[in-house]
Amino acid sequence: MVPGTQAISVLGKAHLVLGAFDSGSTCLGLSELSRRSGVPKATVHRIGTELVELGYLSRTGDGYQLGWRIFELGRLVPGPAQLRAVARPAMLDLRSATRAVVHLAVPHGTDCCYLERLGGRREAAVVAAVGSTVSLLLTVSGRVLLAHSEDQEDILQDLEAQRANGFLSGDRLDPDALRAELAGIRTRRWATEREQFMHGYKTFAVPIIYFGDERVIATVSATVPADRRDDQQLIHALWATAADIGRSLQRQGTSRTDPQPRTGMAI
Repeated sequence: MVPGTQAISVLGKAHLVLGAFDSGSTCLGLSELSRRSGVPKATVHRIGTELVELGYLSRTGDGYQLGWRIFELGRLVPGPAQLRAVARPAMLDLRSATRAVVHLAVPHGTDCCYLERLGGRREAAVVAAVGSTVSLLLTVSGRVLLAHSEDQEDILQDLEAQRANGFLSGDRLDPDALRAELAGIRTRRWATEREQFMHGYKTFAVPIIYFGDERVIATVSATVPADRRDDQQLIHALWATAADIGRSLQRQGTSRTDPQPRTGMAI
C-alpha cells in the first residue's frame, strides 16, 4: 500500500485508481488495480463501481478500463484540444507532401507529450501513441522543446546530479554534450536523430512558435526511412508547416497550448 493512503480523501483515492492505467495496461483486474494504486481492494471495488456508473470507468470480462467520459473530457482540455484542431490540417498537408510519419508534441513538465500523429499501417512501429509522454531528453521533439525551455538548466543540473551519483551513464546523456547540442538546435531551429531510437528510421523536428508572443509552444516532426536523401526539403517543409500552425493560432488568439504553463518556452 502507498504510505499515507488511509488519510487520502475519497477524491484522492479515485485519482490514484484512475492514475493506475497507462498506455501499456488499458485493462486492469481488481487485484492489479489495487496493487498499482495502493488503494485497498475493497475500496477500489467501491470506488470503481461508482466510477463505472459515472462513465469514468467501464467493466469488461477482464476487469476495468477507462470509460468514455474520460475521453470526452480529455478532448475539451482547452490548450491541447485547440492546438490539435488548428495543427491537424497543416499536418495532413505535410503527410501528403512528404509521406513521412508526422507528430505534434508539446511540453508537459519535464516530459514531451504527443497530441497527434499521422501515419499509415506500414509505419505503425514508428507511430507514438497519442497522449503518450516521454522525457524531453529522450526524443528529438523533446530536445527541441528543451532547447527553448526556461527550465533547461534545472533539468541539466538534475542530470548532472544523477550522473554524479552513478544513476546514469553514457555519452547520449552527458550534460556538457547536451548543452552544446541544445545550443545548436536553438541556433539552426531544427533537430534530428538517425536510428538512435528505431533502426532504419530518422526524424527531424522543428519548433512551432506562437507569433503573438514569440514563444515555442510545440514541435512538429517528420520520421522517414534513414536512406532517404531529401533532408533539406523535409526541414523546409517542416518549417513551412510550423509557420502555418503558428499563424493560425495567432489568428484565433490561442496562446494557451501548453498543458503545464510553468514550462516557459522562449526564443
